[in-house]
Amino acid sequence: MKIFVEKAKLENELRLFQGIFEKKAIMEILQNIKISALDGGVLEMVATDLEIGLTASIQVEIKNPGSVTVNGKDLYDLISKMPEGIIEISEDNDLQVVITNEKKTSKYKMMGMQSSDYPELPSNDMASALTLSLADFQVLINNCYYVISPELKFNLGGALMTISKGKLEMAATDGHRLSYSFIQADAAVSDPLEYILSRKTLMEIMKIGSAGEIGFAFDNNNLFFKHKNRILCSRIVDQKFPNYKSVIPEKTEQTAVMKADELLQTLRRILIFKTRNNGVVFKFSKNKLVLERTTPEKGEGYDEMPIEYGGKAVQVGFNGNFVLDFLTHINSEKIAVGLNDSESSFLFKPLDDNESHFIYIVMPLNI
Repeated sequence: MKIFVEKAKLENELRLFQGIFEKKAIMEILQNIKISALDGGVLEMVATDLEIGLTASIQVEIKNPGSVTVNGKDLYDLISKMPEGIIEISEDNDLQVVITNEKKTSKYKMMGMQSSDYPELPSNDMASALTLSLADFQVLINNCYYVISPELKFNLGGALMTISKGKLEMAATDGHRLSYSFIQADAAVSDPLEYILSRKTLMEIMKIGSAGEIGFAFDNNNLFFKHKNRILCSRIVDQKFPNYKSVIPEKTEQTAVMKADELLQTLRRILIFKTRNNGVVFKFSKNKLVLERTTPEKGEGYDEMPIEYGGKAVQVGFNGNFVLDFLTHINSEKIAVGLNDSESSFLFKPLDDNESHFIYIVMPLNI
């Protein structure tokens, strides 16, 4: 195999694969990326952890076709640090991948592994794929991915994506909070489709591109997402997602409106002292919100800020980091907080029009 490719072009594509590789892969070859020089000047790159996989192809100059696998992180690190210009990559059936720059002033050898030993990725011709706005899809992911703990597995280790006629929904929960949002989408489906997308799948979709459309297809075992020259496949999570809609309050008796950035800065101050549950007391009263925190071994904090609120006085405890997560993932000048009493869940919602279909539920905390 021998190819010639622009350094920046290859680096940009290899960057997308870095989230696929696991630090502790179950097989050594899964640390590798498979690169194949194909007819027609196409360089195809493939990586998988057996749960998700990514395929991407770019146009390059091919002197000799061929295929090999090489450590994906090392290859990216090396290519990213090579001089700008054309890079030559070759392998002469000896599993030694030789990488040189255009002026031949840099030369590196990397030991590879047989491409025939690399796992085959599921494939889909995407002929019947649904077409969605990538930007809108990424907005939904941004609204929910932080709720999913990397330690959680199975049904709570991902977000529920629902596609119905004219609507795309996404929900995520860790049992203590819930994120739910939807957008209007021109999806031609006769019956609603529901799939759990793992946290890792969501994060890779966030990196796959930034504009245009994304195609979505599926078979009995896998989901497929296509953006331009890239296809991400993800094994279907065969679990039942919790009935999250039962957690969303049918109505809230009172609403407090406040500046998002002011609450964000206040929370950051009062969370300086770390505790086990990051508990913060929120005290709502007429046109005022007080945040209090006491940590016997470190100290105590009191902070108040003006809000728009005319309801009854309510005192409630929250995990402050949960509210902080919400505030750092929205782009809204003001938020509304819907509340009933100190024992019921609270509903947080950004007030900007472009975020109007996003709600965030937080359960009270005993402090």
